[in-house]
Amino acid sequence: MVKTDKARDMLERMKAKEGAKAQSYTEGRGGGEVSDGSLSILQRIDFEDRLQRRINDAQGMIEEACELLYGQDGRGGLAKLKGTRYADAICMGYLQAQEWAEIADIMQCSQQWCRELCKAGFAYIDRVGWAKLKNA
Repeated sequence: MVKTDKARDMLERMKAKEGAKAQSYTEGRGGGEVSDGSLSILQRIDFEDRLQRRINDAQGMIEEACELLYGQDGRGGLAKLKGTRYADAICMGYLQAQEWAEIADIMQCSQQWCRELCKAGFAYIDRVGWAKLKNA
C-alpha cells in the first residue's frame, strides 16, 4: 500500500501541473497536433488507469493474505492454528505497513518481539502450507 500511496501523490502532482490555462484566441496549430497541455492530460489519464490496476491487484493480494491469516470468516487461518498475535503482527507489519514502534505499542511488547512473531508466523506458514491455512 505504501507504493500506491506514493503513486497517488504523483498523480495529484500531475493533476496540479495541468492546472487551468488561459484560453488563447489566436489561430490554433491545426493539423491534429496534440498540445503540451493535452499531452500531459493524456499521460495523466494513462497513469491513472495503470495506478487503478495496481491498486486493484494489490487489494486482491491483501484480501488473499488476510484470508490466510484469519480465514474466510475471520475465525480461521494462521490466527486459529498458531495464534492471533502471529497473524496480527504479520498483518500490521506487512499488509498495513505500520511502523514497528507502533505495532509494539499496540501489541504491548518490544519491536524485536513483534519481528520474532512475524518470523515464527512465516515459518509456520511455510511448514504447513497455504492450503491448510485456507481450510482451517
